[in-house]
Parts: sequence; structure tokens; C-alpha cells
Amino acid sequence: SNSTTGQTVCVANNTDVYLINGTTLTSTLTSGATSSQSFSGGDCENCGVVVDSTTNKALITIGLAVGDTSTGAYQFLDLGGTPTFESPIPAGGDTSEDISIDPVRHLVLSPNEASNYQLVNITTSTAALFNNQLDGGTLDSAGEDCTTGIALATDEGTGDLFIADLTQAVFTPGTPGMWTDTASAFVNFPEFDAMSAGTNGIAVAPGTHLGVVTGEFGGNLEGVVELPATSGSGTPAFVDYVAFTVPSPPAPEEGWSEGFDPHTVTAYVSPNSNKAYAVLENSDFSFVAIVDLQGLLSAPRTGHVVNE
Repeated sequence: SNSTTGQTVCVANNTDVYLINGTTLTSTLTSGATSSQSFSGGDCENCGVVVDSTTNKALITIGLAVGDTSTGAYQFLDLGGTPTFESPIPAGGDTSEDISIDPVRHLVLSPNEASNYQLVNITTSTAALFNNQLDGGTLDSAGEDCTTGIALATDEGTGDLFIADLTQAVFTPGTPGMWTDTASAFVNFPEFDAMSAGTNGIAVAPGTHLGVVTGEFGGNLEGVVELPATSGSGTPAFVDYVAFTVPSPPAPEEGWSEGFDPHTVTAYVSPNSNKAYAVLENSDFSFVAIVDLQGLLSAPRTGHVVNE
């Protein structure tokens, strides 16, 4: 959703794109998807969407047929005036299940399951792709603290998170180009090892240093991480983190079951309380859970686990 205009963009697994204002479906559009992408959670023509409120554009990840092959791609939808699709940008491989946009540095963050953390520079008329082929990792989702440029990715099947400082990244032009960052690392969180399918979903509340981490395909164990407030030197280190168990929804639901792909999690800062919250949705779409991120970090705990 665009937090400035209130317009929401939803995508189906086929080529349908829905524009919503309030509770009104204003139009149904068709993306440029011509093929499918495949992830651990299934196949999709439209695979995910994120909105850049600073440009009033939505970015949709799609499957695209290129010659005799299929690839992931990015397609912008200009939401101003009459909504208009731009030409797809082939990724040269699968995109991330959940991309993120850095509106400060004008980068698309797209870590994929083939261990490639792709960044797309969208400042020029022709987007420039930069790959970082990591040594291992089934990267599932992107997140970033855009105030510092500290980027994250989850690592499916493990309790790990990948962290990088984009202010120290080195970009080498090419087709595609490459980016490297000596200030990057995989970090293990032992308390996250028991998440359903490992770390999968991630979101950072804009303007804060607080993020949420979730599993997928069910489970009720999730996590909160606190990122450093500064960047620019050394490898960034997590300040704090905690694992917590989502309580059971009202009957007849039997326990919390985290949603499937694409991951049912986001984060925001309340305009009323100025607190950072995460929003989780369960697998049958019957309940959402609102999570006070700082509240959990401050709650009584044993080590890095919130006391139930």
C-alpha cells in the first residue's frame, strides 16, 4: 500500500493485478507476466508486490519468457493518473519471494533461493542489475533499515540471517554487474533454528531499527531483531534479538499457524503511538496478529526467548 495516497495493490498468482482504495476495488489490470517462477511454496506468474510511496509506483515480480527460457523479472506499475505498466526488467534468474525497495538509495533488493543477492539500481532510464553470488544460503526474503543502509535476507531451512552494509558495498558495472561487501556475513540465531522451515519472512519497520522474522508453512515461533543505529564501518552487528511464540487465536482455531509463500508479514510505525509494529497473518487467512516489536524486546525473557 502507498502510505501517502492510501491506494493498495494486490496481485494474484496469475496475471491479475487489483487496485483498491479503502474497501473499493477500483480496477483490475493485467501484468506483463508470460511465464512462471518456481519457489519452495509453489509457482506464480505474479509473485509479489511492493510499493514505493516516494515515486507512487508499485513493483511486481513476475515470470517472463525470454526466447526458449523462463526467467524472473521486475515490472513497475505507475499509479499516478491512469495506472500504466512499464516494460518488464528481466532478472536473469529467479527473483526473491519478497523483494524490498530502498527509496533512499533507489535500489531493489532481491535475494533468491539460488544464493544470489541481486540489487537493481533504478536511478537510470535503463535499470542496472548487480549480482552477489554468495557461498551458500537459500535466500527467501529481503529487508532493510533504509535509515542506515543495513540490508537483510532470510535463509530458509536455517536459523540464519544474512546482513550487509550497503554504504560499504562496491559495485562493478557489467551485464549484469557485480556487487561485493566485505561488511557482510551470515549470522546464526540458535533460538530461530526451530522456526517452521527456518527463517523465511522478514520486514523492518520504516524509520526504525526494529525488524520481525518469521517461519513459513505453519508454526508459531517468530522473532524480533534490533539493528545497529549506525553504519559505514566494520561488519554490522545485531544489537539484540528475541524469539517469541504467537498465542492461539480464539476458538475454533487450534494454535497459530504462520502463512505460506509469499510470506504473510509486514511492519509499520503507528501514526498514533509512534510504536513499531509487525503484522502477521495465519495460514487460513482468518486472523492477523499485531506485534509490538519493542514491547517484545523489553518483555521478561530467559536469554533470548520471551517468557510465555
